[in-house]
Amino acid sequence: MLKKLFLIVALVFSMTAQARQSATTLMDPPPLPIPQGVSAVDVEKAIITSGVTRNWKVIEKKPGSILLEYAPREFSVKVKVSYDAHSVNIVYADSTDMEYGQEKGVAVIHPNYNRWVNNLAHDIEAQMSVATAK
Repeated sequence: MLKKLFLIVALVFSMTAQARQSATTLMDPPPLPIPQGVSAVDVEKAIITSGVTRNWKVIEKKPGSILLEYAPREFSVKVKVSYDAHSVNIVYADSTDMEYGQEKGVAVIHPNYNRWVNNLAHDIEAQMSVATAK
């Protein structure tokens, strides 16, 4: 019985270590330049349209800032998308069950986070480009 308990404890520690190893450096996208002629209304619309298209929900909307949440299953991610006359910035805000933490002073998170926010950034850029064509 003691041997089985030891094996179970060892297995749990092993699985925890493997899950933690899958975390990667959290890398928010670089600031996105706003094309000339694109208004604040167009930028806000580009952010919201891009988010909704990729199943992000608008949690909070203020002038110059939108909080988005992506929660496809039992985990979730929130990002703050701020903008001014020159650029759009996407920054990690919070998450649940995404292995977020600090390792040697560096923020780490599940690798999917980086992919999700980069896709969001790409879509926002594309939507702003569409706004310049109007």
